[in-house]
Amino acid sequence: MSGIFQSFPARRHMAPPLLTMALLAACAGTGRPAETPAGPGLEVIQELEGTWVRCDESGSPTEVVTNVFRITAGGSAVSEVVFPGAPEEMLTVYVAGKDGLELTHYCAARNAPRMVLDPTSTLDDLRFTCTGGVGLENHSTGHMHTGRLVRLGPNRMRTEWAYHENGEVTFTGVFDIARVERP
Repeated sequence: MSGIFQSFPARRHMAPPLLTMALLAACAGTGRPAETPAGPGLEVIQELEGTWVRCDESGSPTEVVTNVFRITAGGSAVSEVVFPGAPEEMLTVYVAGKDGLELTHYCAARNAPRMVLDPTSTLDDLRFTCTGGVGLENHSTGHMHTGRLVRLGPNRMRTEWAYHENGEVTFTGVFDIARVERP
């Protein structure tokens, strides 16, 4: 054995916790999101943390929880559970990637499109477009191809998702939601 393990031959059982602590410290970094080349960064998505519900036709919040945003991974990612607890529950994970803000959408369609932020997006209008992903051999496979988050206020938002199949939009979901709980 070499390195740290040689220093503690009688206590080898302690090596995994020490190694784990060293890895966590290395991953922690500065605690700040990575700089992105263009457009709004991860902090815009972090501001959405909380529980969101569907709004009715009059714009009033209902009791139907549709989205739960949570900052995770030491502040380097935001998870969004869509339709929590429902058979069609989905997960979207937002991160600051090399091309700017990006997301991976783990879809009920059993694939995971990766989308990048359109650099002309604003703080209140985030537009994402698919660039590939898991389970997408090409863009003819049915998948969420675009996503849009439009902030209508600190606790109001409209989300728009377009599902593409064979290069054409086959479904568009538009959801008016309101935040009812912040962490």
